[in-house]
Amino acid sequence: MLILLVDDEPANLQLLQVLLESRGHRTALASNGQEALHQAQAATPDLVISDILMPVMDGYGLCRAWMQDPRLRKIPFVFYTATYQTEEDEQLGLSMGAAEYLRKPMEPEPFLAQIERVLDRARQGALRAPEAPVLEERAFLKLYNERLVQKLDKRHGEVIKQMAALKEAEALLRIKGAALEAAADGIAITDSQGVVEWANPSFSEITGLPADRLVGHSLRTLRRDSQNPAFFERLWDTLMAGRPWEGEIVNRHADGTLHTAKTTITPVRNDQGERTHFIEIMQDITNSKRVEADLRQSQKMEAVGRLAGGVAHDFNNMLNVILMNTEMCLTTGDLPEESRRRLLDVQQAAERSADLTRQLLAFSRRQPAQPQRILPHVAVGENLKLLRRLIGENIDLTFAAEPGTWPIHMDPSQLSQILANLVINARDAIPEAGTICIETANVSMGDHDRLFHSDMASGDYVQISVSDTGCGMDHATLERIFEPYFTTKGEGKGTGLGLSIVYGIAQQNGGTVSAYSHLGVGTTLKVYLPRCEAAEAEEAPAPRTELPRGDETILVAEDEPSMLEVLRQALEAQGYTVLASSNPIDVCFLAQQHPGPIHLLLTDVVMPGINGKELRERVTALRPGIQTLFMSGYTGDIMARRGLLEQEIRFLQKPFRIQDLARMVRAALDAR
Repeated sequence: MLILLVDDEPANLQLLQVLLESRGHRTALASNGQEALHQAQAATPDLVISDILMPVMDGYGLCRAWMQDPRLRKIPFVFYTATYQTEEDEQLGLSMGAAEYLRKPMEPEPFLAQIERVLDRARQGALRAPEAPVLEERAFLKLYNERLVQKLDKRHGEVIKQMAALKEAEALLRIKGAALEAAADGIAITDSQGVVEWANPSFSEITGLPADRLVGHSLRTLRRDSQNPAFFERLWDTLMAGRPWEGEIVNRHADGTLHTAKTTITPVRNDQGERTHFIEIMQDITNSKRVEADLRQSQKMEAVGRLAGGVAHDFNNMLNVILMNTEMCLTTGDLPEESRRRLLDVQQAAERSADLTRQLLAFSRRQPAQPQRILPHVAVGENLKLLRRLIGENIDLTFAAEPGTWPIHMDPSQLSQILANLVINARDAIPEAGTICIETANVSMGDHDRLFHSDMASGDYVQISVSDTGCGMDHATLERIFEPYFTTKGEGKGTGLGLSIVYGIAQQNGGTVSAYSHLGVGTTLKVYLPRCEAAEAEEAPAPRTELPRGDETILVAEDEPSMLEVLRQALEAQGYTVLASSNPIDVCFLAQQHPGPIHLLLTDVVMPGINGKELRERVTALRPGIQTLFMSGYTGDIMARRGLLEQEIRFLQKPFRIQDLARMVRAALDAR
């Protein structure tokens, strides 16, 4: 059978051609009604299947012309339409003489079955073609126009809806576009090879690259020197496997600095499931990483500080025993000169050990600020041994002090902290071997000098300078060295807080810091601290005086037996009656059972069972009006933070000398 197919959509014609030819039929193709009439006149078909909505001549027009031709009207005519699908449309088509009216889409088997039934009916003569057009011209045009108006109205409504939907989609697209542009996170879209097609302003800000340097360039090329190549190979392998990648990427900013970004890269697929693009979203977490690192460093320092505090407590107890026993031995009148010299050496070593303990506490920031009058050149000299341990053997450390360097008024531990930070900074600037030089000098600032040091008042200052033969800095780096968290050191090699701490300490003590540097030459940092205006006579050591004595009764609580014994001996040597015990419970028992008055409680702060504060409360309940003097190897501020001491309490810091003990005991007793 030859079947004429009429449709303006080539895809529809091809589909029908394949279906019908698979059943053994032959086909002829036409794209509109006029072409179909020419085809039918050239070769008469056995059946025609026609769409309705077509250019030039539509399906209704073709059917009417078909039925007007006496030769063609006997050939079955089938409508197959996707547009005209109402009952009225079907009635019009059938009234014009069509054998069947089918609606698109249909499954292949039902469609073929319908066509075969039409052909069978035609072969059996069951289809009777009309002798003349079923509808007159006027009636046909009337019905045709009604159908057309209905379709136009329907199409108009659909177009209005489509336009409204399009406007809504455009508005939503604009909002999405604006949101992507304004997003704080960097967002970039690349093709399947990683070449950037679009990036928002935040992406440019994080990378430091403008849009014209991003679009059209591969992100793999832009990042080639920011991280290990193997890292990017693993990243790319994950993406090529079709899986999203999430992690941290170190980006080299356009200014050369490294920034860490939390990044997610996700494959984008089309309707066929093919990977066509990637979307990358990244968040700059450089500052938060620095804060985390600083927090970890602070926690480490806190742990070191606690360890140092605990070690200092036990160490100070032992030093106290050594110092007080040495003092008592030195007061012996018939002591041989050689023995006296050896005892003085022991005393000096113990005092230097006590200074070392204070320095350790200062470096771990566990020592409270105690400003006092100090000689800078002497303080620097005392720190040299510890500073040399910080820099290693490949760097020489020298010290030069101007004769007659003025005194300053500050906490020695803060000066130690300044020196440590400056020396460590200088050490890190020296790649291999080199020299660090510390100098002290007197400087007088006049009004004209304030042009260069605007944050300093006119007056006398002590200048402490630290110079190195390291790599030096350029002007841009030099401008930022006192900014918190700014560092030129590699990842994990510095917190960027060292010089800001130095600057803060100098400002706190009325001074300032200046820096001078040249690339390839080295760096000099100068700390200016105000001169202490105390009288020169204060520099001379105070003359020895007789230790204050007394005849009162003192109750002593100390859990270290050797310390307890030396305290007993020292106090009894000053005329006091001593009741002593290493057990707080026994101390309470002594307070309760002693028949006479007890004038003073001398107690360690940290003891097993109960602490010194609780012991004072119990003893005070038994002995109202008794005075208390606390002592400890821990620092006073640590005790206060633990709630063991009030800030204004009498406190004796271990290790102490017998003369310190005697004066503090006398002061406490006289305060009754």
